[in-house]
Amino acid sequence: MAQSSLSGYAPVQQLAEGFPALLRAQWTAGGDAALLPIGIFATLHAVRVAYDVRKGMQLAGRQPLAQELFAMLTFSFGGAILTALLLGRTQMWLENSTTLPLYAGVYLLMARAPGDVVYRALRSLSPVSDVFLAGVDGLIRGYGVTAAGVDLVRKTLKGQPVADSLVAWIVIGTVMGSGGGIIDDVLQFSRPTWSLRAPTMFKRISLDVRVSFCATVGYILTTHAWSFAERAPGFPLSALLDRLLALVPHLSDQEAHLISGLLCSAVLSTAAHFRAAEYSASERAAAALALRKKNDAAASSNDEDNEEEDDDDDDEEDDIYSD
Repeated sequence: MAQSSLSGYAPVQQLAEGFPALLRAQWTAGGDAALLPIGIFATLHAVRVAYDVRKGMQLAGRQPLAQELFAMLTFSFGGAILTALLLGRTQMWLENSTTLPLYAGVYLLMARAPGDVVYRALRSLSPVSDVFLAGVDGLIRGYGVTAAGVDLVRKTLKGQPVADSLVAWIVIGTVMGSGGGIIDDVLQFSRPTWSLRAPTMFKRISLDVRVSFCATVGYILTTHAWSFAERAPGFPLSALLDRLLALVPHLSDQEAHLISGLLCSAVLSTAAHFRAAEYSASERAAAALALRKKNDAAASSNDEDNEEEDDDDDDEEDDIYSD
């Protein structure tokens, strides 16, 4: 096996080795014993998705709680749902007894907390809250696309025909990181009325899909996981393509997991900063429109009252002259 291009950087090696354990860390009470049997990063990811769903509902119009919760869970587990369907495996969110209650509980706090305290706190901290949560989501997504996406196919399913399919690696990796948005794009779960439509991704590819695709392809290239000479020896250009692939700096799987997470985090947090500004502008516009409608309604009500008073005065004058 070729030596990693980062093998001489001890801090990178330590970070790469500790990265999976960091993402699986649980809430503790200061010791080694877990305070709650749920992951810290899983909790933050649930907060990120719930926050984004609530923001969308806030502008588009609130929906019944069950409908909002269903949309939230679709965005949370969409990648795992599509991956399991494509590979014929058990749904991953069913294999853990705490995942579904965690995400459902977080959204209930985001949508129905007394005084709307959770949502208002995050909005008051924007754009810092948006950038921080997007950065955490990027770390999780980069790791999920590579370790739970590509590696699921090429390692966990090793020995099966799909494990040797480059197409399967790319599709599963991309879907794992963007499945929730793809499902919503097709079935409109986040809208008041659900409908089946042609995906807009065929016209304009979303950032989530692009990030997931690039992270997937980057992981395959940098780990040198694919060799044409090994997997497609009969292809006339195999030797040439392998020489081109050899020019790509080589990383170990752990290093590539870390680099993928950091790059996804950087891209998504940067995008979140700009989206936070756009959302604040939309909030102000919506508030101004609501105030204008309220003032128009009040003015209209005053006009009607004045007309009724004028009608009463006319009736009194008619009564005077009738005498």
